[in-house]
Amino acid sequence: MNILRAENSNDIIVRADIENRSGRNYAAVAIRIILFNKNIPLASTVVVVNGLPNGTTRTFDKRIEDLEYDKVAHEITRHEIFIENAY
Repeated sequence: MNILRAENSNDIIVRADIENRSGRNYAAVAIRIILFNKNIPLASTVVVVNGLPNGTTRTFDKRIEDLEYDKVAHEITRHEIFIENAY
């Protein structure tokens, strides 16, 4: 996972890859992303990745509009990213 600055604003972009090795094809996968400063959550959001057949890897971007890159990007010390749902 990478933390980037949006091209036309000061928003944070989270970029990550998701790989499907489940043996199943999914029409959509909901992914929860939580950004932390030590143990304090700074942001929590869900991104839906559509079309994830078995054996594929997709890169996704999620804009975090509530956080300004210049103010908090250096404060992000860890993250959690996990599948909330897949169908």
